[in-house]
Amino acid sequence: MDNAAKTPATLRVVVVGLGVIGRSVVSALVRGMPGLTLAGVAVRDCEQGRRTLDSLGSDAPAGGLEDLAASADVVFDCAVAASHPQVATAALAAGCTFLTMNSGALMAHPELFDLAGEKGARIVVPTGGLAGLDGLRAMAGGHLREVRLTSRKPPASLADAPHVIEQGLDLAGLETALCIFSGTARDAARLFPANANVAATLSLAGLGPDATMVEIWADPQVSRITQWVHVVSDEAELRLEIYSNAMPDNPRTGSLTPLSAIEALRSLATPLRIGS
Repeated sequence: MDNAAKTPATLRVVVVGLGVIGRSVVSALVRGMPGLTLAGVAVRDCEQGRRTLDSLGSDAPAGGLEDLAASADVVFDCAVAASHPQVATAALAAGCTFLTMNSGALMAHPELFDLAGEKGARIVVPTGGLAGLDGLRAMAGGHLREVRLTSRKPPASLADAPHVIEQGLDLAGLETALCIFSGTARDAARLFPANANVAATLSLAGLGPDATMVEIWADPQVSRITQWVHVVSDEAELRLEIYSNAMPDNPRTGSLTPLSAIEALRSLATPLRIGS
């Protein structure tokens, strides 16, 4: 079904995944978001999903995405990156608006943009743990020269990253900050699939994955997830510092990320939108 046929007064939202972000989005929908209603949650374990939904005060169904997407207007992907291609394909094939927190996985599958165009669907990437993407997008319309991201995180939040494991890095005993990656956003997203979505999002908004440069530091002196962004164009220069507390249930996720997810969803139905 194409989007032209999916324009009800209230948008029906299916949330994929019940991790820390998924639970936050579901809770916001349960509390009430004008113009939006929770139509279901797609999970692998339906019994566990049912228990979680009950604890959040929702009677929405828990099931498989293929069944739920047929009656959805919006699919919000909060699942693990490994499931992203299947989730995205099912949502876009159904003509849904597809919001995803997995920008790194999206960047690795450009064919999804073609599928969205064919089906009249739409892909939306929330800002996540960043800020200033409206400025970056505006600068990209001019003469953008440089986009750099420096990410500093507590070592525990990086310990299970594939790159850290492959290199045999012991981050538990760090006493000083250690740069564990320096390279492109494309490589950062591949080597740190649960930690580098901010790099992928930044690259999608600006110079692309091969021209966006990234450093990732494991720093025992920081207690918050820290992102430093530097953008240079002929028209302007942008410097941002973002300090986000880690979510108690998932130290890899900053507290700004679920708030951004909820706001991105809210913006689909609000009569007023601020910023580009």
